[in-house]
Amino acid sequence: MNKYWKLSQSQLNLLQTCPPQFQKVYIEKYTSIPNLSNEEKTVWGKKFHYLMQQYQLGVNIELLKDENPDLIRSAKTLIEATEDIWSNPKIKLREAEYQINYQLDKYLFTVIYDLLVFYDNKAIIFDWKTYPLPENNNRILHNWQTKLYLYVLAENSNYLPEQISFTYWFVKQSDKLQNLTINYDQKKHSSTEKELKNLLVNLEKYYQDYRNNNIDFPHHSKCETCFYRKNFAHLFVSNNEFIPQSLDDIF
Repeated sequence: MNKYWKLSQSQLNLLQTCPPQFQKVYIEKYTSIPNLSNEEKTVWGKKFHYLMQQYQLGVNIELLKDENPDLIRSAKTLIEATEDIWSNPKIKLREAEYQINYQLDKYLFTVIYDLLVFYDNKAIIFDWKTYPLPENNNRILHNWQTKLYLYVLAENSNYLPEQISFTYWFVKQSDKLQNLTINYDQKKHSSTEKELKNLLVNLEKYYQDYRNNNIDFPHHSKCETCFYRKNFAHLFVSNNEFIPQSLDDIF
């Protein structure tokens, strides 16, 4: 039976941003100190995604009396703002919380799309974000969720990269909905593939050095001021000094 190293977009982001932190979290199994504020935001986001999935399944979300009125209001506002994707007769298929598994060499990526909408000549990825639109859009454009989700859909469908787009909706404030659309093309697709493969080559090298020679994952050459250089002890709690025998034990 073949074994694959499972990676997510969040792991790719961390590996690219700070390899030593990736080592602490995913290799040595340290856990971060809980942040109650972040946990509350996570719960709100999960409930919001659940509401949108229920609506796609035909449920009248206003009948879900147990849900927070603020959640219902935000979901209704988004539904009204995106009316076309729920009613356009040209839509061939619409899938909520749609999962695709993609294998690249010995790596396995699982992506879950909040909503996929397929037309004859185009496919649109929708993602619901429960925080405001960042002032710097580059943070989204270069995030591995954007790059990986577009890449995987192009690799696993009959749509050309130029026929695929990704629209984020920022929904935390129901009276100030914002959106951002990223159009895809072959140039971006090739660039993502090259970047992804390079990152995986680095991961393999870092891990072998760590496993065989007890060498920590390196910081980037230009991250002298990286916050994580001196703050691991304050951010993480050890999990019994877990030492994996292979990456299969990690992912």
